[in-house]
Amino acid sequence: MITAIAIDDEPKAIDVLKHHASKSKNLELISHFHNGKDALSFLQQQPVDLIFLDINMPHMSGLEMLQELQLKPILIFTTAYSEFAVDSYMHNAVDYLLKPFEYDRFQLAIHKAEERISSLKAQKEFFFIKDGFKNIKIAFETILFVKGSGNYLDITTTTKTYSPRMTFVDLLKELPVSEFVRIHQSYLINILHIDKIENNHVCIQEHKIPISASHKDVFFRRLNL
Repeated sequence: MITAIAIDDEPKAIDVLKHHASKSKNLELISHFHNGKDALSFLQQQPVDLIFLDINMPHMSGLEMLQELQLKPILIFTTAYSEFAVDSYMHNAVDYLLKPFEYDRFQLAIHKAEERISSLKAQKEFFFIKDGFKNIKIAFETILFVKGSGNYLDITTTTKTYSPRMTFVDLLKELPVSEFVRIHQSYLINILHIDKIENNHVCIQEHKIPISASHKDVFFRRLNL
């Protein structure tokens, strides 16, 4: 399942994207925004696989927003102006939807996004952290959850906990966002390892991890709950 957000200053354009997304079995539009500033605040807390991005918006254009974005998901530009097509290729966008677009054209773009995501996953299944003079390899699938504390993280895996000097922003550049989700300001979890959810906590093996009110809605939508 691809997780996505839409950014467009036109309410009707957002409605079209929501309608098309609701018909797509392989896409979850978890939120939408009418300006880049609000979208940036959201993405700092909750990364996604894909952004539907309008280019010509007041105050902050889509291209200006991309310059502020540290962790760049896959992009599908949505715009009424064909002259921006060259800019989309410069940002390695997976597709360029010229408004108005029908569902079949929309679904073709989603198919391209799926292929890009599959290709990226095939290329990388692990990352390295520094531990003194050593570089330790950690496979994504072994991570249970991560707790943040200032400039350090506690990365709990199936075998042990590592505590590198690293921020959530640094870590999110490495992880596949389809498998990891922020459930609290201080916690990121691997959804593949969830055993159960009860009393506003996620249970992973013997660990009980709190779900904050500000992250609950997005988290539950990710799990279709």
